[in-house]
Amino acid sequence: MGSINCSGIASGLVKVIGNFVEDYQEFRKDAADVFVAAIIPGKPDAEKQLNKLIDDAIDLQTKLFKSYGVAAGESKAKIGPRHLTIPTKKVTGSLKVEREFVTAMCPFDTVTITFKKTDGKGGADIAACVKYANGDYFDKKERSLSKGKDSKGETKTVVFTDMADKVLTIRLKQTGFITDVCHYSVSIEGEFNEETMKSLNNSSIQKGKVVSGAVRP
Repeated sequence: MGSINCSGIASGLVKVIGNFVEDYQEFRKDAADVFVAAIIPGKPDAEKQLNKLIDDAIDLQTKLFKSYGVAAGESKAKIGPRHLTIPTKKVTGSLKVEREFVTAMCPFDTVTITFKKTDGKGGADIAACVKYANGDYFDKKERSLSKGKDSKGETKTVVFTDMADKVLTIRLKQTGFITDVCHYSVSIEGEFNEETMKSLNNSSIQKGKVVSGAVRP
């Protein structure tokens, strides 16, 4: 596997992200309230509350992308990055040269990315990179999908922690003969960390914010 560089974050997107920092911080505080009040104690509506948080997280990321002037999800564009929200159930593609993906600022603590080769003779070198909201480097992990028809179904996974308020970029580069194609899928999952949510909730209470469900001054 040859090392490949991380994709950069467009300066315009970095500027838009800066406009959403307070919205993300407020979402994270509200999420911490819900975790402490309902999800961690396992109240009857805990699953419903968690699903709502995930929906709200997707809405927040979609709003950020709309402000940047792009739509999240599948794209027929042959060049330029595809913009994804976390979570993303699955995007598919046919890798002939290279492909880039960029997420919005992450509202979750842990992110898991799964790459799967679905067909083709080609392989792929992969760089999954995490950047701070200003575009500076935070972390990088590399994987590869093997060349050859017999590697169909091969799966590789990347896990990043401490992801809140950071941006994920993914770059896939074709390997094999120039005429070979690697058909692939990418899925992304996001999770909240219970201990982080407890800590964030405690910090909010110390600043005068009361747990969700109670009367706020």
